[in-house]
Amino acid sequence: MARLTTGVSVVRISRALGLFSTFVLGAAATIVVMTNQFGDLAHPSRFTMALLIMILIHVPRYMRLWVSRELALNLGFVSYAVLSLIWTTDMHQAMATFPSIVNFTLVLILFSALVAYHNLRALLAGVFAGSLMSAALYTLISGFPFSYPDDFSYNTIAGMYLLGLFMTAVFAAYVRWTLFPIAVGMVLLVLIAATTSIKTNLGTALGIAVATLLYFKLSMRDVLRFVVLLVLLGGSIFYGEKFNPALSDRVHDGFERVSRGLAVLTHREGDSGATGLGNRQGWYREGLKGWAVSPVFGHGVEGFRADHGITSHSTPIDLLYNSGLIGCGLFYGMFASIAWRLLRARDRRFRNVRARIAACLVAYVFISLSGLIYYDPFIAIYIAVASGLLMRLEPAIERGTHYEESGVGEAGRAASPA
Repeated sequence: MARLTTGVSVVRISRALGLFSTFVLGAAATIVVMTNQFGDLAHPSRFTMALLIMILIHVPRYMRLWVSRELALNLGFVSYAVLSLIWTTDMHQAMATFPSIVNFTLVLILFSALVAYHNLRALLAGVFAGSLMSAALYTLISGFPFSYPDDFSYNTIAGMYLLGLFMTAVFAAYVRWTLFPIAVGMVLLVLIAATTSIKTNLGTALGIAVATLLYFKLSMRDVLRFVVLLVLLGGSIFYGEKFNPALSDRVHDGFERVSRGLAVLTHREGDSGATGLGNRQGWYREGLKGWAVSPVFGHGVEGFRADHGITSHSTPIDLLYNSGLIGCGLFYGMFASIAWRLLRARDRRFRNVRARIAACLVAYVFISLSGLIYYDPFIAIYIAVASGLLMRLEPAIERGTHYEESGVGEAGRAASPA
């Protein structure tokens, strides 16, 4: 009996250590990716080394990586980018961008393996915690949203908050939390608005709207909870303002800053600067003209920048011009693959998770129309998490097999939110 008790204790301790290590690895990987966008790590070679170290930390535990359909498409995209270097006109421009394309793939490899083989609850908790810690760290470093840094990259920081919002929503849906994630989500939505990134704000709104229509009953429950929490929050603010003058001043300053951000949101596209709408339309026309010259193969990596001195500020235009139908099809094939997984999903227990994935899918596709995302590491995390979750929460039920038989490790034990 004593030996049996000791054996059970060892198993429990081993499992606890495994869950903790998964949590730490998920949080650390997320922090590495996010701080790369605003911290001292923001150099392609240092970022590459950090990602390789994270992959090497995972490999000894499971001795394998997961090549999803989405990752296979991305590997095809990177391989074609390497091939297109043969006819690239400006090798200097191409080699400045190529490391970021490779790092996108490394992020996708890392997070695909984490989602496929590790305990989902611990991993999602770690990625969620890493997202919030990164956002808090950025506030400590830059002062945003209480002040705007001189070199504020509003699209990049908005993308960080959007990924944080996605991970908050997915983690909450998986573990069936309600009030806390809604409160965190409200804060992140305000922060996204305060960045004044037009494409991110509109993409987020469109994604939420489409997901609400597709998953109407689930969304209505979330809307009711959101309204209740909003009323409670408003009542608390009103009470605090009435009895605490310092808090009242801080709240008014916050609302003024958000209002200023919304005003910039509604006017920036009308500016006559380099990112104005008129110039974007001109870049789009030039991009389509250049694509027509080489519609299948494209002009090579950074071909548009080499010919026009600037990017087209649109992922489909840049990809069509640089990589032709081949490269553009391979990249957007990843989004199409996630959409196909969503269409095939049948397990009603995880409809709330699928609703979050669908909302972010719509948001990112919209954002891509007026921004370059084919080397954005936040997109790589989304693709890895979305495809991994849809793979782990659905196929075993459809095929009537065990996850262990399909080579997914402990997915069968981790698939249940219980």
